[in-house]
Amino acid sequence: MTRRSNLPYNPENLDRELKPYYITATEQEINEMMDTVGINSFQDLFSHIPKEILMDQKPQFGDRLEYDDLIADVENLSKKNNLKTSFLGDGLQQYKVPPIVPFVCDIRGLTTAYTPYQPERSQGTLWTMWMYSSTISMLTGFEAINASFYERATCLFEACSTATRIKKKTNTVIVSAGVHPGDMEVLKTQSLETNLEILILPLDQETGLTNIEAAKQMINDNLEDLSGFAFCQVNNFGLLEDVNALTDLCYDAEIQSIAIIDPMLLATEGLVQPSLYGSNDQGAHMIVGEGQHLAIGPNYGGPGLGIFGIRYNEKNKLSIRSTAGRFIGKGKDDKGKTALAMVLSTREQHIRREKATSNICSNQSYIATAAGAGILGRGESGMTEACMAGRELATQAFIELSKYAELTPAFPHTPFFNEITFEFTGNLEQLISEASKAGIHIGLNISKRHDSKSLLKLSFSDIQTDDDLNKLMEFLDSKLNRNDSEVDLPEIPETLRRLSAVGLPEFTQEEIQSFYTELGTMNVSPDDSIYPLGSCTMKYNPYINDYAASLTGFTDTHPQAPEEDVQANLEILFETQEMFKSITGLPGIITQPVAGAQGELVGLKLFQAYHQDKGNGETKNILLIPKSAHGTNPATATMAGYQTKKVAGVEYGIITLEANDHGEIDFERFQEVVAKYSERIAGIMITNPNTAGIFETNFKAIADLIHSVDGLVYMDGANMNAIAGWVDLDKMGVDAVHNNLHKTWSIPHGGGGPGDAIVGVSTRLMDFMPGIQVEKHGEKFSTFKAKKSIGSFHRHHGNFAHKVRCYTYIKALGGEGVRRMSAVAVLSAKYLYEKLKDTYPTLPPGSVDVPRMHEFILTITDDEFSKIINAGIPKSTAIAKIGKLFLDFGLHAPTVAFPEVYGLMIEPTESFSKAELDAFIEVVKEIKLIINEHPQVLATVPHFTPVGKVDEVSANKNLVLSESLTSFPQLPKNVIEPGVLMSLTPKEVTTKILDSHEA
Repeated sequence: MTRRSNLPYNPENLDRELKPYYITATEQEINEMMDTVGINSFQDLFSHIPKEILMDQKPQFGDRLEYDDLIADVENLSKKNNLKTSFLGDGLQQYKVPPIVPFVCDIRGLTTAYTPYQPERSQGTLWTMWMYSSTISMLTGFEAINASFYERATCLFEACSTATRIKKKTNTVIVSAGVHPGDMEVLKTQSLETNLEILILPLDQETGLTNIEAAKQMINDNLEDLSGFAFCQVNNFGLLEDVNALTDLCYDAEIQSIAIIDPMLLATEGLVQPSLYGSNDQGAHMIVGEGQHLAIGPNYGGPGLGIFGIRYNEKNKLSIRSTAGRFIGKGKDDKGKTALAMVLSTREQHIRREKATSNICSNQSYIATAAGAGILGRGESGMTEACMAGRELATQAFIELSKYAELTPAFPHTPFFNEITFEFTGNLEQLISEASKAGIHIGLNISKRHDSKSLLKLSFSDIQTDDDLNKLMEFLDSKLNRNDSEVDLPEIPETLRRLSAVGLPEFTQEEIQSFYTELGTMNVSPDDSIYPLGSCTMKYNPYINDYAASLTGFTDTHPQAPEEDVQANLEILFETQEMFKSITGLPGIITQPVAGAQGELVGLKLFQAYHQDKGNGETKNILLIPKSAHGTNPATATMAGYQTKKVAGVEYGIITLEANDHGEIDFERFQEVVAKYSERIAGIMITNPNTAGIFETNFKAIADLIHSVDGLVYMDGANMNAIAGWVDLDKMGVDAVHNNLHKTWSIPHGGGGPGDAIVGVSTRLMDFMPGIQVEKHGEKFSTFKAKKSIGSFHRHHGNFAHKVRCYTYIKALGGEGVRRMSAVAVLSAKYLYEKLKDTYPTLPPGSVDVPRMHEFILTITDDEFSKIINAGIPKSTAIAKIGKLFLDFGLHAPTVAFPEVYGLMIEPTESFSKAELDAFIEVVKEIKLIINEHPQVLATVPHFTPVGKVDEVSANKNLVLSESLTSFPQLPKNVIEPGVLMSLTPKEVTTKILDSHEA
C-alpha cells in the first residue's frame, strides 16, 4: 500500500497535480516561449531590475519533496499533535462536523472560483452565499446578513464603526467586559489611532453579569458622543445576559444596540433570537457572531467566520448603507429569469477607495458556504439536537462538579446555557496540568477575568459524550474530595429562551449533495483553463494542500490547548516564519493576518507604533499612495486613521502619486512631494510590480528618500508571484510587506475567501509585531510576543489551515521551485503580451516597450470604441461588455476597468501550458474581430451562462437579501457548458454568439 492510497482522490487522474512545481508547460514549450520573447534564460526575465536588489541565491529551505514524500511529511507532522478529551471552547466552540461539509469542500467549481464580480458566471458561488445568508437570517430573525467578515473580533470592530456612521457626529461605543478577551484585544488594536473610542463596561463581580444600572449610568454620562453599546447574549463567564433590558437601554438612549451572539444556540429550544430582544420585541439593531463551528473544527482557532447582520425592513432601510462587507441580493436577468448578484457595492474599497466603509476585500466566503450547507445538513431537528446536547451536558456537569469540596459554582444564581464556570480553592494550574496528563483538556483558567476568584470554565457541545463526562468525573474523583452537596440549577427565564421554531427545512444528504454539485457547474475553475483575472493570481490549487489541511491532527486542535499538545501546529508556524524570511529577505514574519487587506492594516498600525515610540505620532500624518494602487491601499489608510482632509488649508492623510508615461511612479514629482511634506511623511504604500505589471525600478531610490525623512515603506505584495525568490525586499528598503497566500502561495479563493496573508517586516518594526511568534529550542517549539507588540488582529492565531496548505505547497516547490514558479509566471505573461500587443493597444500609454512582468493591460482603439458606441452601447460600459464576451468562450473575464478605466488586465500565472496559452491568444484575437465586425453582440452578452446579463441596478434598488427556505430553488442551467465552448474553435463560438444574439 502506498501513501497515495490514503488520499480521497487519485492524483494520476489530475492533469496538473503531479507536474513538477505544478507547472504544466513542458521544457520544450518553455524554450519556445523564451524564443518568442527573445531571451535565453529565466535570469533574463529580471535583467531590467537593478542588480543591487536581486537575491544572491535561491531561497534556502531545501529541495522539493516528491509527491509521496510530501504526503508522508504532512501526515507524520499532524500526528505530533495530541488530541484529548476536551472541555475547551471559550471563544471558539467545537461541534461535530456535518457529513455534508467535507463533500461541499471538495467541489472544485466552488472552492477554486473567484469573488463573484461577474455574476453571470458566478451564480454557483452566489447561491451558496444566498443559502448561508438565508439560514442565518432564519436563525436570527435579521433580514440582512452579509457575506461574512474575517471572524467575530474584526466583525465587532466593523459593527462599532458602523454605529458611528449611523449616528452622525458621534465616535464612542460602550463595550461590555463580557466580550471574550481575544475579541477585546483585536478591538483595542484596530481602534488605536482612529476616531473610534471604546469604553469598557465592567461586569458585576457578584452576579457575573452586566449591571443594568451601571450600564444606564455610563450611557447617560457619555450620551453626547455615544454611538452604540455592544453586549453579549452569553458572556465570557458563560452566563446569560439580560439582553432585553440591555436592548431597551439602547432604544431609550437612541443609540445602536450591537448584540454578540452564537448562532448555534439560536436553534429551536435554544436562546431567544436577537430580532426579538427588548421589552417590545423590537430587536437589536446589529448582530455580531462567530460561525466557524457551524461548519468546521477548531483548526487551532482559524480562519473564523464573522457573522454580521443588520435590520432591513419597513422601519429601517437606511442603516445598511453604513455597513461594510458584501451583501447578496436577488434580482432578475435581462430575460426576467431569477438571478443573484452582489449589491450595495458602492460602499466597497474597489469603488470608494479612501471613502469606503472598510478595507475588506477577501472575506470568509467558503466557510460561509460550508456553514450554510452545514445548517441545511443538520436541518431543524439536527440544529436543535446539536444545540441542546451542549445544554444537557452542561447542566449535568454543573450538578456533578458542585459535589466536590474544592469546586463551587462561581455564580450560583445566574443562568447559563452550555458553559459553566467554577471557583476552585486549590492550585488550578496544577489541576489543569494533571488533567492533561490524564488525557483531558479540562477547561480554561479564566481567573484574570475576576477580581479575586480562581475560576475554571468548561464548555459543552455535541462533541462530548456521557463517557467523556464520566472520564472527567473519574479524574476529579482521583484528585478532589466529594461532599455531595446539593445545588439548585439556575433556571433560564422564559424571556431569554426561544419560544418559536426556526422552521429550517429537512433535506436528505443526497438532495443537498445534488444541489451543491449543480452549483459547482455554474462557475469556472482554474483547474480547467486559464483564469485571466489580473492582480488576482488565479493559479492551480493543488489537491494535496487541501488533503494536508484536512488531517484530523490539525483540524481538531483547539487554540487554547497547552503548547505541548500542539507542537505540530507550532512547527508549521515556525517553518512558515523561516521560509518567508528566506523568500522575502526580511528578518521578521507575522503569521496572524487572514487577508491581504488585513496585512496592509497590520503594516500601517506598525508604522503608527514606530512613530509613536519615537515621539512623532502626532506629526507623522501624511501617507503617499500611487494612483494605480489597489483600492484596499487607500481604504486601509483611512481605516488605520489616516483621514484625508484639509484643516485651515493644511493637507492631511493620503497624497496621491501620479505615474509617468512609462507606467512607473513619476520620480521627479515624487521628489517634489517628499520635499513638500518632508518630516510629516509617515510612509508610502507601493505595489511592486505595480498593477500595470511593470516593476518600479526606482523603488530603492524611493525607499531611501522616504527613510531620509524617517518615513517607512510598505510594499503591497499582491503581485509577489512575479518576483518571489528573485528580488530581495530588504535590499529594496521595504519595511513591511504582505504576501497573499491565496494568490502567490496557491490557496483556493473560495469564491471570495478565506484569504490569508503573512506580513514580513524590517528590523525597524520587529519589536512591535502583533500576535504570536514561534521559537525553537532543540526539538521543542514555544510562543512569545514581541516586547512592544501592538496587540492582535485575530481572536486567536489567524488562519492556521491555510498555513498548512502553504507549508505543503512550498515543500513541494523547494527553493528552486519558488524561483521557477515566478519565472514561468512572468514568462507566460510576456509571451501573451508579445503575441497580443500588435493586435490590441496597451496601457499605460507610452509603455508598450516597457518590460512587463506577470500581468499587462490591453485596451481597444478609438475607432473600435466608436463602433461600439454606434451599436448603441455607451463608452462607459464598453470594457465591461467586452469582459463579458470572454464568458461566451467558456472563460472568466480579465480584470475590467482597473487600474485603467478602459483597460482589460490579464494575468496568466505559471499554471498553464503553452498550448493553453496559444488557445487563449486565439480567443482574445477573435474577440477583437467580433468588436470590429459585430459590435452589436455586446448589447446582449453574455449568451451561454446560466443567467443572462443581470439587472444589477434593479437588484440594488429593490433589495431582497434573504428568504425563508422551504425547498431548494430550481437552478438555471448553462446554455452551453464552458467545457463545450472551449472545445470549439473561436470561429465556431462566434457563430453561436451571432445566432444567440439574433434569436
